Amino acid sequence: MISRLEDFSNSVLGADDPLAVWNIATSFFESFGFIGSMYGIRHLQTTPNEKNIRFSNALSDWKTSYMAHKDYERDPLFIYAPQLPSVFFTGVNFLEDHPYLREEDVAVIRRAESFNLTSGIALKMAGGEDGVVRGWNLIGDLSRQEIMSLNDAHGGVLHVCAALADQKISQTVTRPDAYLTNREKECLILLANGQRTAQIANKLNIQSVTVDLHMRNAREKLGARTREQALAVAIVSNLLPL
Repeated sequence: MISRLEDFSNSVLGADDPLAVWNIATSFFESFGFIGSMYGIRHLQTTPNEKNIRFSNALSDWKTSYMAHKDYERDPLFIYAPQLPSVFFTGVNFLEDHPYLREEDVAVIRRAESFNLTSGIALKMAGGEDGVVRGWNLIGDLSRQEIMSLNDAHGGVLHVCAALADQKISQTVTRPDAYLTNREKECLILLANGQRTAQIANKLNIQSVTVDLHMRNAREKLGARTREQALAVAIVSNLLPL
């Protein structure tokens, strides 16, 4: 994981503008077998705006339909994101996991299905805490089992790289006084290497609860919702060289 993350990080950090970051990110996601990517920002207290949603080129046909039907006004991805985890599955193959969806919500998903877009992994970057929902939807035609297996194998690197790209695209910056302890840095570096909490604890010879504490402190210092986002912010802010 670390070499792939390092390559992606170097490319994104070296990009001159958000469009360059977008092209790097979408190509990277497609290399995992996704057809395309969708990135959106929605302000919860204002009327949804189609200009705040971006599609990769491979999704141009669906984008035309999405805009024509004004699906951005009813897209479940944004409406229910504040109540959902940082990572969740989307698409018709996962309808049974979201029984709360209304008829008009399902219609948006069914229209995507008509373009053979049946599954996706949503990566939430902001969940409405500040009145903004922001995140990625990596979309494809994989079966339910295939995309769950893909997430098991690569979900960590996908989330971290999505967070890195989000930091650059949205121009999010960390607080100038942010400071990470050596232990917090060690935990984040091991996270970048694909290690889970128990593995990090074993490597550092500390308790799992202590790892969780270091991760929580890092998130709070960096203004991140998840440990993956904390890792991304630390990299973008040059607080954590890989």
